[in-house]
Amino acid sequence: MSNKIQRITVKAIIYKNNSFLLVQDHKGRWEMPGGKIDFGEDPKDTLRRELNEELGLLHIEIKDVVNVWTFSVSIEEGDYQFVVVVFEVTSEDINIKKSDEHKECKWVPINEIDSLYMRDGYKESMHKFLLEKSK
Repeated sequence: MSNKIQRITVKAIIYKNNSFLLVQDHKGRWEMPGGKIDFGEDPKDTLRRELNEELGLLHIEIKDVVNVWTFSVSIEEGDYQFVVVVFEVTSEDINIKKSDEHKECKWVPINEIDSLYMRDGYKESMHKFLLEKSK
């Protein structure tokens, strides 16, 4: 019998000048910055911690939830379901410092999003964000 493990992650949509701030994992997949919620941790505290660890961002404002989506993967330890909660985040920090946790970090223009190697949930979240912003 396989272990069934559920994880909740929080991710940040950071948008400026018609571009999204994205990070690339070491397998080449693009994603939004953020990470897993530690047991007992508040989701917004997780996002603050992760954005500081991954990008060196200290001054952020966490706004509304933009989207919630899930994906599943199977590895040796069992079957994982990730619940991804995406928040809109703004920051006035100019210097972004990529950690070793990611291969790359960059501002990606809107017109390049659909061609990136990334989970569909991230793309859906960005499209939903842009649709809400245009209203």
